Amino acid sequence: TAPGHPQGSAMAPQRREHPWVLLLLLPVSAAAAARPSFVLVLADDLGFGDLGSYGHPSSATPHLDRL
Repeated sequence: TAPGHPQGSAMAPQRREHPWVLLLLLPVSAAAAARPSFVLVLADDLGFGDLGSYGHPSSATPHLDRL
């Protein structure tokens, strides 16, 4: 053990359990990657009237309109 760390310290079990937690999360992340449950769209200075689906005369936004 390193100096200043007593043998059998509280940090030792966390190091052994950490890989198991990652293995348990793999199926969850694979299932979530198949189909997202939400889409987050961030836009600067975009009002609802600026989208084609809300009647903007010169902005064509077909991908956003389908959402």
